Amino acid sequence: MTKINVSKFIAVTAGLILLSSCANMQAMIENQVQEEKEISVDQKLQVSIPIPDNSKYLTNKTVIFGEGNKFSGILYLQHDQSADDIASFYRKNMIADGWSEIGIVRSQFILVNFEKENRFATIKVIRTMFEKSDSEITIGPKSSTQLEKSLDIDSGSVSDEPFIVE
Repeated sequence: MTKINVSKFIAVTAGLILLSSCANMQAMIENQVQEEKEISVDQKLQVSIPIPDNSKYLTNKTVIFGEGNKFSGILYLQHDQSADDIASFYRKNMIADGWSEIGIVRSQFILVNFEKENRFATIKVIRTMFEKSDSEITIGPKSSTQLEKSLDIDSGSVSDEPFIVE
């Protein structure tokens, strides 16, 4: 092979690699695009928990079972406010709605746990760029009461001793 043919071969190979990586990059970007939707008044009533104004929810990350006080599932929201402001909103408004705060953890994210009657709520507020935030709200029945009822287990016969795996 001559130097010209080697140069052409290298140029063509480099061009194909560049085109291939650009196509892969475009596919990755398209997969990352998530459908955002405004939360309507009907949807706020459906989940029966306080939601910050101007929140958007991601449809592909949200799973809702039931509605109102029987709502269970995961609600993934995006906010134009900081994580600290959103966490403060949830702490104030969940308590005003009858929920009891169990605990809070602050790290790269803020995690707040609540309980109300036979239900729990875990709210994870995630810091994002430009003083914005996301929140992931998980609500469901407490397992100690609901699981025993669904399995028809007599809670008095359950041992408090940990089990041993051999």
